[in-house]
Amino acid sequence: MIPALIASFLITLAPTEITVSAEDISWDLEAWKKLPQVKVSVVEQGKTTVYAGIPLAHLIKTQLPGKNQMVELRALSDTVLVVGATDGYQAVLAATAVAMDPKGERFLLAFERDGKPLGENQGPARLIVPGDPQRVRWVRMVNSLQLIRLNSRKSR
Repeated sequence: MIPALIASFLITLAPTEITVSAEDISWDLEAWKKLPQVKVSVVEQGKTTVYAGIPLAHLIKTQLPGKNQMVELRALSDTVLVVGATDGYQAVLAATAVAMDPKGERFLLAFERDGKPLGENQGPARLIVPGDPQRVRWVRMVNSLQLIRLNSRKSR
């Protein structure tokens, strides 16, 4: 019964053409460190740690045209942000979720930990995602940010 239902569903789907485009966010760590910093407190190994940096939303907003907020968010609905590290690790975030966090409470690009610059095996920047229960989207040694747009059109 289930396979027939799945086959029926697949037959009714129209073919879709998907295009992918990538846009690097220009890396300017020194300029970012001059921006107003925000702080986020998290518990690590039973003790409170304070990270300071900039909201990741700020970097996405620099890539958007000066439209109203709803138009900007809709423009990001088919976009993900890939955060890459020097060791090859990557995490993918929904660009709209990042853009809707202008205070950096959910997505912070940190430069300091407890008032000190991040160490060599943590920095120069680190993605902090306080609500991530397993911390799989936390990325240390961040060295690249890329917007990936997925555009789909139904074929005729």
